[in-house]
Amino acid sequence: MGYRFKDMKKWQKSRLLFCFIFVVVVSVVYLSICSVRLYRDRAGEDKYWTDALTTNEAVLDKVESRGADAVQVSVGTYIENLKEVSIKNSSYRLVMQVWFKWQGDQALDMASNFHVYKGTINKTEMLKEYHEGNEHYQLVRMDVTLTKNYWTCRFPLESHQLRCYLESNYPAQDVIFVADKENSGLNGNMSIAGFDIRRYDTGVFYNEYDSTHGDPELADPIITAEHVTALELNRSSIGLYIKCIIALFGTTLWVLITLFICTFHYVDPLGMIPAALFGTVSNIMVGANLLPDALEMGLLEFINMWGVYTIIIVALAVININRIRNKFEDREFAQYFGRIIFTTILFFTLVGHLLLPICAYMI
Repeated sequence: MGYRFKDMKKWQKSRLLFCFIFVVVVSVVYLSICSVRLYRDRAGEDKYWTDALTTNEAVLDKVESRGADAVQVSVGTYIENLKEVSIKNSSYRLVMQVWFKWQGDQALDMASNFHVYKGTINKTEMLKEYHEGNEHYQLVRMDVTLTKNYWTCRFPLESHQLRCYLESNYPAQDVIFVADKENSGLNGNMSIAGFDIRRYDTGVFYNEYDSTHGDPELADPIITAEHVTALELNRSSIGLYIKCIIALFGTTLWVLITLFICTFHYVDPLGMIPAALFGTVSNIMVGANLLPDALEMGLLEFINMWGVYTIIIVALAVININRIRNKFEDREFAQYFGRIIFTTILFFTLVGHLLLPICAYMI
């Protein structure tokens, strides 16, 4: 017998409406919150990129007043190779050429008077040194390991901005940097497994410390010049994402099959659901093993919690269908109820598995 909503009994309307509205409201609220979180994280990359190459105006004013007699040093970099990107160990390693060019005092010896912020220089090699009259030039190759707190909210569909800050050992009143953008660059044949290089830039940043480091010759906090080399890496494919959630796809499909069987074949498959729940909960460990211990809530957690929610809501739907059949002995309404809820759950399940990765991956 076909059902129309207006011809249903009161208890039938109440049960169907409550279950339908519950599924719709919870799904819409959860997916909205998670999607906005992922989208904002992705959109925040552009602002973060701009901030890397921007110095506070107040600090620039101090540099201008203090550095009237400072030597201007042109600094450039060329990235030869990105040896390693280790999200698990919060680090990356690169090989790059760095050059310094200035006019004035040869005693500056810039190649020996800089360091890498949040990094360890593993090896340096002087490639060329030129001093002729008032013109000076030094070219150095360095192998450096840098610490990086990776943003993992959108992992494994994320992007990362890698920055290398070369900080002068001289204060800004003695040396200021000028970025040699024209000659800076990176190796066009460089490849990073699993990533594409989206953008690259260099610039000069000024860092103001909150003390004089005890220097008796300084009355104000130290300001130093930093040359920053920045590049952004984007995931080249969704391959890692599929590997991290393939088990979740399997368990989600499994519980949808149980709901379909319960609806159209008059059997009770409730005992098939616990195994799917265990598989979904354990699936989170696949991606977690690739991340630092301080795991940031993000795409992996959102999609796995979505899977847990799907399993729970399917289990409740199966219980309701069985109750309608057994207590009220109404197989026709049980099938109608199951068909409506199955269609609703299937729709939102597909929407969730498409919407969340799209919000994380879109550029």
